[in-house]
Amino acid sequence: PFWNRSAGADHVFVASHDFGACFHPMEDVAMAAGIPEFLKRSILLQTFGVQGRHPCQDAEHVVLPPYVPPEVAPRELPEPEKAHRDIFAFFRGKMEVHPKNISGHFYSSRKVRTELLRLYGRNRKFHLKRKRYDGYRSEMARSLFCLCPLGWAPWSPRLVESVLLGCIPVIIADNIRLPFPGVLRWPDISLQVAERDVAGLEAVLDHVAATNMTTIQKNLWDPMKRKA
Repeated sequence: PFWNRSAGADHVFVASHDFGACFHPMEDVAMAAGIPEFLKRSILLQTFGVQGRHPCQDAEHVVLPPYVPPEVAPRELPEPEKAHRDIFAFFRGKMEVHPKNISGHFYSSRKVRTELLRLYGRNRKFHLKRKRYDGYRSEMARSLFCLCPLGWAPWSPRLVESVLLGCIPVIIADNIRLPFPGVLRWPDISLQVAERDVAGLEAVLDHVAATNMTTIQKNLWDPMKRKA
């Protein structure tokens, strides 16, 4: 009866993983399916946000950062600009689908991760690892820059983890809609690199390291930003 009273307009759905409203890991299939008609008047809380119209956003939606446990950022972590960080640029995660995968899809809807591996896989400044490792957050805490490329969706928990661990997040996901923009000035605490500019990523990071890296690190450690 509550649904019938408003046709769902006063109902809130929590979609807590990357693709939120679309419920499917393959972007093309998800976009083809879109949001069911009966949900379109409702409110969706989700971690997936893009700028502009998108079949998976065709409802009132609020973008929230994914949950990260408090123990991810121990209080004894030193301020990032004072810490010894021996990894220049870090990423650990899926970068391509095994050739035997019958779908034929690359992991990352626009092959960004595969391109990162091709360009920087043998570059000693880039710590790129494809195998799962439960202690990957300790690697983030040793890194200056943490790469946050899109996977099937533009969003993943590693963006929040990077901030909490004092590693400058490098967002490589065109048209991403970031959470809480009214509270957080994301340009102050992160870098955004266009997907088409991945080939120039090393030069971008070198420039930041030589100019305003310390300023960004101090912004990351601002208590209000970390609380947000």
